[in-house]
Amino acid sequence: MTPFERITTQVQAQIPLVRAMEAALGKAEAHRLVREALDKANREIVAARGSLLDIPTLAQEFAGFGQGIRYEFETLEQTDTVLRNQVNHCDYAEFMEQIGARDLGELLICNSDFAMADQLGLELKRTKTCMNGDGMCDFCYTVKTRQPAPATSPAE
Repeated sequence: MTPFERITTQVQAQIPLVRAMEAALGKAEAHRLVREALDKANREIVAARGSLLDIPTLAQEFAGFGQGIRYEFETLEQTDTVLRNQVNHCDYAEFMEQIGARDLGELLICNSDFAMADQLGLELKRTKTCMNGDGMCDFCYTVKTRQPAPATSPAE
């Protein structure tokens, strides 16, 4: 199963639940609870990898995210500590539009990137998304400064 197939299958199951929560709790509270639950689940999935992510590996995985679909992006900057990509076309946004749920796309798909990046030792900054109608997504991943292990004092 490609990432697109896996994600869109999950999203189709989540949409009726989110709509029911919106009706019962209001949109803001429903979205807060959904985001909290998805972030927790995504952190657990990513933590199972057992390691942080470096930029070369991230670059490879970023490219693989569009396997089997039209997912056009260009790398604007790549160093040992930064990966800046611009996505110019995303079939995920088109899929959400086709099923009448584009308003839930950032909640259910796009915003998962932040918790996963954090769990992998990366910081993600993004101000635009195709899903939001901005015509592009601007991803900037930076490697978080790794804190040295605390010094232990000699036994007395």
